[in-house]
Amino acid sequence: MRRFHVTAALVLVALTTACRGADGGVAVVSSVTEPAPDTTEPVPDTTELAPATAEPVPDTTEPVPDTTEPVPDTTAPAPDTTSPAPDTTESVRHEVATLEGAITDPARDRLIPYLVYAPMGIDGEVPLILVSHGGTGNARGHLSAPHLGTTFAMGGFVAIHVGHLPSDTAAGQLSDRPADITFVLDQLEAGAIELAPGFIGTVDLTRAGHTGHSFGAYTSHAVGGATYANTSGTSRDDRIDAIAPISPQGPDQMGGFDRGPEDNTWTTVTIPSYNLIGGAEVDSNAVDSIRRPGWRLAPFDRYPDVSDTFRSIIADQIHSDMWRTGRPEVQQFIAGEILEFMRVYVAGDADADPCSIGVGGLATVSLERHPAATGSLISTCG
Repeated sequence: MRRFHVTAALVLVALTTACRGADGGVAVVSSVTEPAPDTTEPVPDTTELAPATAEPVPDTTEPVPDTTEPVPDTTAPAPDTTSPAPDTTESVRHEVATLEGAITDPARDRLIPYLVYAPMGIDGEVPLILVSHGGTGNARGHLSAPHLGTTFAMGGFVAIHVGHLPSDTAAGQLSDRPADITFVLDQLEAGAIELAPGFIGTVDLTRAGHTGHSFGAYTSHAVGGATYANTSGTSRDDRIDAIAPISPQGPDQMGGFDRGPEDNTWTTVTIPSYNLIGGAEVDSNAVDSIRRPGWRLAPFDRYPDVSDTFRSIIADQIHSDMWRTGRPEVQQFIAGEILEFMRVYVAGDADADPCSIGVGGLATVSLERHPAATGSLISTCG
């Protein structure tokens, strides 16, 4: 078994700002190898769902859904395009190159910025992980949490952090976000997204996963097949093979609902999923407009038993710690364990051990596994 871990000390390199071209798609590049440590304290991401200021579209069979999400984080740090310094004890890892760019979805007249992290030295098809930030929209959201993209690329994936800009309304983010992910996949399929300089492989869209924090966790669930009351059915994208929602929401927010084991938002998620939750955020959303025992535990508890699912609860971590304000060892755990999960359920890596997902080296974590009824890879785990 090979595992990929990196330390979580963030590093900073200058990144050229992406420009929007006449044809709607642009990309300018910046490659990195050995970044210098960034010793500055990241700005806390305290966003999640602000109390609704407008009456959401009612679900007549459920409580009125709270469709609002995080207040936009307008204080994102300067572009930080690389991430934790490599763990020199690891025998297998890839150097990482980056590229920042933007594409435009003409059907929605919507700009979608992105940042690519690509592994060097791989000639052939490379699996993909898409990453979504939190907040109701942020022009620099794709630059946040670089420890994720860098860890994934060092482990042999192309990682693309997708920027989700503000929508005309808070409810608009509910449809815009999954549509952003689908459009990025469409453009990758069409060869219209430039990847990092020096990357000699190709993206394998038959092996793709998604992870995201807060509203990004909603995005994971949406493209993973969850059903929300405030959108037209599901935004499932069949090209997504597995999801890792970080700080997922419970019911009665953003159109999520729970009417029982057979009638809830998450029973339509039929692909492998790995939930990561802070111990200090289990019972409430980020702004305490919803407070219920075990509120964030609902998705894992309601998944059907058709795929392997996992849940890690990291003791004492608040909402923003699960994205970019957590201690280095917390960031290392989150990035490394999502990587291990994606190696098993997206890449199909024969050297990855499904029983090691969520085990990591962080002592203050509880791990739960729910094996699929048939074809499980974790039914024999101790």
